[in-house]
Amino acid sequence: MQKYLITMMLALGLMAQAMIAAVAAPTSTVTYHSNKVVADVKFDQNLSFDFSISFEHAVGLNETNFKVTAQRVSPFDSSITSRLPDSMHTALHDGFPVLITVTARPDRGFAFTGEAQLELYTQSIDFAENLRLFRSHNQGQFEDITTLTAAGSLRAHGSTGQFSDFLILVDDRDPQAQVAAKARELSSYLYSFVDSLGDDVGAELRALSRNAEAHVYEGRFNAAAAIVNNFIRVLERTSGDSIPDVWRSSDDIENVKGELLTRARNLRFTLSQL
Repeated sequence: MQKYLITMMLALGLMAQAMIAAVAAPTSTVTYHSNKVVADVKFDQNLSFDFSISFEHAVGLNETNFKVTAQRVSPFDSSITSRLPDSMHTALHDGFPVLITVTARPDRGFAFTGEAQLELYTQSIDFAENLRLFRSHNQGQFEDITTLTAAGSLRAHGSTGQFSDFLILVDDRDPQAQVAAKARELSSYLYSFVDSLGDDVGAELRALSRNAEAHVYEGRFNAAAAIVNNFIRVLERTSGDSIPDVWRSSDDIENVKGELLTRARNLRFTLSQL
């Protein structure tokens, strides 16, 4: 009986993927500006969205170099489910099964400094407290990068220092556990690249990250949020002379400033939800 059920589930999954593959590609309009790209995407009358990316400063931002595409995906697609951070508590939203992929041709010289600000707006689903914007780089695990969610019907903001895939996921993980994990991950990432930072800014950021992690461990979430705000302000005023802050399409250098800001802003948002 168990073998029969497994066979049926696999068959249903393959059927669902085949049905999705048969759906016509979405209609989309992508508009390029000097430091911003906006994609207006429509699959059908029930599924559409706007997705924008804004840069501090970008080079080579045009249709030839930089692509934004979208596809409807199946909740059974193993290329998605295997990359979810928690298969029991994170999942695609039934009303928005969309994978957004951002790619830059490695041989065309696209680059940007700092962080890229993302905004996704859709009327296809209603706002809910547990909806989050996730990213995955180079087929890695999806991670939460949300910095804001708001009604209308759903508006989600995030930021990133690099590009690949983006999803809206239902995230029912324990928020306090997530705050602790994200505080540890921020410190871990910082220490991984601390040798690339200027001495003064490196010391200041290390001290702030340790303090934030200690406040989170002790359950002092408001104090932790204040420390994270200071961490973000230090990053915002620090130039590329003291911290690597460039991502380029060859993907051969680390945008440390952009990635630290991404992690810090998401940690601040998660703290605000407690």
